[in-house]
Amino acid sequence: MDTLWQQFDAWATPIGDQFLDFMDPEGLYKASSIASWPLGDFSSALAIALVYVVAIVVGSALMLLGLPAVNTRMLQFVYNPMQIMLCSYMCIEAGIQAYRHNYSFYPCNPYNATNPAMGRLLWLFYMSKILDFVDTFIIIVGKKWNQLSFLHVYHHLSVFLVYWFLFRICYDGEIYLTILLNGGIHTIMYTYYFVSSHTKTIWWKQYLTTLQLVQFATMNVQGYLVIANACPKIPYRVQITYMLYVQSLFCLFVFFFAKTYCAAPRKLKQV
Repeated sequence: MDTLWQQFDAWATPIGDQFLDFMDPEGLYKASSIASWPLGDFSSALAIALVYVVAIVVGSALMLLGLPAVNTRMLQFVYNPMQIMLCSYMCIEAGIQAYRHNYSFYPCNPYNATNPAMGRLLWLFYMSKILDFVDTFIIIVGKKWNQLSFLHVYHHLSVFLVYWFLFRICYDGEIYLTILLNGGIHTIMYTYYFVSSHTKTIWWKQYLTTLQLVQFATMNVQGYLVIANACPKIPYRVQITYMLYVQSLFCLFVFFFAKTYCAAPRKLKQV
């Protein structure tokens, strides 16, 4: 097993380094003091992403072959409150750190490459995206196939990889806002999941998706301002990539919102 991992690591590490060098030609990311933290290497991030994809394919196939659906109510009874506490902590801590270091919504905020104020919190945020994979596990073993959408898989997988990328190359300053917003939204979202596991109808489900769209719109505005102000500590290619990624999420959630809440129900033809 060690030899297999060493071979994979020897193959993946140069790819990760080349990607980081391309995104940050000046090599500013190399000054990071947190790059060596657990799972901060590209090999680990890629391996986790691959395991996630394989687990979806294999797990779905096994359940479709006839395995009975699993009642996940007890798991959700523990998992959702855990997420509520974790996400609310990250949201509040991001706000506290932003206040302590005089961050504002308008860029360019102070960026400390060697001792980042947001470093520990961003690492925790990145780790929390691994925990989020439990959402997919609950869907698959519960055979809730209508929830296993492209949006769900793309969102979970891409967010994990993007925040590995940001942990390595954009780990201070403006990053506080995405943690604050995402932590807040996820606190509300997992509260919804917890309540919905005990209640059939929740009137504010639609507004949760609206808040997610507001989150992405706000992040998009921040991304535009970072580009417009040419913040020197954030490589230009990172600025463009981040903004395009946020726009992709915004578009997918708009489509989901329109399909779920705006599409008129089909009328049955009378014979």
